[in-house]
Amino acid sequence: MRSLFSALLLTLLSVAGAARVILVPGQTAQLGNQTVTVLRVQDSRCPINARCIQAGELKASVLVIQGKTSRSRLLTLTLPEKPGTAWAGLRLASATEVEIGKKAPLRLTLTDEHP
Repeated sequence: MRSLFSALLLTLLSVAGAARVILVPGQTAQLGNQTVTVLRVQDSRCPINARCIQAGELKASVLVIQGKTSRSRLLTLTLPEKPGTAWAGLRLASATEVEIGKKAPLRLTLTDEHP
């Protein structure tokens, strides 16, 4: 019973600490105890209402500076996330859809929530 309670408490604490931020390429924001900057985005996803042979993917290069240690890492996050991807403490949760003929800014939702 005690181990069940401990597991439940740990799950609740990890969900409660999860944060999300929406950024466009070039923007920086605080996400939990880390500062994240979206440096570059490659988007090969199929646009809405288009017929594509392949769904494509979105790749984002993100600079992450960890809290007080100022340790920096360069991550490449993908959407959809590839199976078996190691948890890096940050993931790409979603991105705005691509529409044919429209040049709307691409907005990325980043989260520190473990999948």
